[in-house]
Amino acid sequence: MTSTKSNSTKLIQKLIIIVLAITPLFSLQESLALLLDSGKYVVNTSNVLTSVYIKGLKDLFFLLIIFTSFLMILKTFSMKRISALLLGIILVFILLPAFYYQDDILVYLSGVRWLMPFILLVFLIGHIDEKLLNKIGTILFYLFILHFFVQLAQLLFSYGHFGLNRFGLSSRNPGLFYIPSTAAVFAILVLFFSKFYMDNNLEKKIQLLIPISVFLTASGTGIGIYVIFMIIYYLKRNLLPFLPLFLILVGGILILSLDFLSGRSGLVAHSLGPRLEILIDVILNGTFLPEGFGYGTATAALISNKFDLSFAMITTDSWYASIFVNLGIINSLIILMSQIIIFIMLTRSKDKEKLLFLTIYSLFALTTPIAESYPANLIFACLLAHYIQLRTTCSLKADDVKYKTLDQNQ
Repeated sequence: MTSTKSNSTKLIQKLIIIVLAITPLFSLQESLALLLDSGKYVVNTSNVLTSVYIKGLKDLFFLLIIFTSFLMILKTFSMKRISALLLGIILVFILLPAFYYQDDILVYLSGVRWLMPFILLVFLIGHIDEKLLNKIGTILFYLFILHFFVQLAQLLFSYGHFGLNRFGLSSRNPGLFYIPSTAAVFAILVLFFSKFYMDNNLEKKIQLLIPISVFLTASGTGIGIYVIFMIIYYLKRNLLPFLPLFLILVGGILILSLDFLSGRSGLVAHSLGPRLEILIDVILNGTFLPEGFGYGTATAALISNKFDLSFAMITTDSWYASIFVNLGIINSLIILMSQIIIFIMLTRSKDKEKLLFLTIYSLFALTTPIAESYPANLIFACLLAHYIQLRTTCSLKADDVKYKTLDQNQ
């Protein structure tokens, strides 16, 4: 039984490493189109240039990981309680009600793909350890180096798909990715791993390149999160309980200075403003249960555009808007309340690593559909599975100590 689990875990970890290593393939043609003049008229957010078969590889890897873990459960007839609980919640509160309301199978499957990081998370619990995270950190280092050089090439030689700066150079440079905010998420995640799961020698080589990479994307969210990340990281632990007050102060300053920092004008009014309007609109017109499951996904939008289908798509430019559309108001409020409660608990426990993890994803969720943003969604699932495993292991050890103490007293 132990051997079966060990072999399954090794295979799952190899699959994670492989799919991360081939990350550049998934948006290769979009990256080239941003760099070459020939791509000027073909690249846009509603068009996919890289073959869907190549892009689909990452989904295939996700399914292989889930299938491998599922086979292990069948062979050992055992499943962690927390995994069973989370899977039950996903089935009972999301997938089954959504299937009842949804009559278009393509839209439903788009919703399942959007939910994939959370399904993946369930099956990763017990398979993620610090050694694997160190390997992921090394992979991210080399990916970042390649990403940074592509950004420099776009800066100097690109026609400027997102516009030109005052020096006549490309104003926004997403490197290996097409969406600048996705590139900013990637750089911040590399920063996170460099602080907690990367060799010190590797960290030293990129610690100055990471902020440059974020600024090359000109992502206001990315720049703001970089500033907040560094403040939390260097903030004294005894001040962490007062972090909400610091964030309110820093957030206000950032909102006033983002145009200057990013080099873009009207950033708050033209980026955050419309996203806030979309969020308010989907809440006001939302349903209590997941009746719109799949309609708030980029996947369904791309399928509709690619095959000229007439899905009644709902615009969502953030993770928060997408959960209200896809999961319904009740599930969304539970998720948001859970985020707030966990944030408060982490400030009181002064756990910087998990606090930074939660902060990164919570803030990027304001402008990025994290669930469909690769590799952020895979890294999210791996880290959260690791933290849940640590939490349950610590709880079990605490229970063992308690019962042993009671036995000794008796």
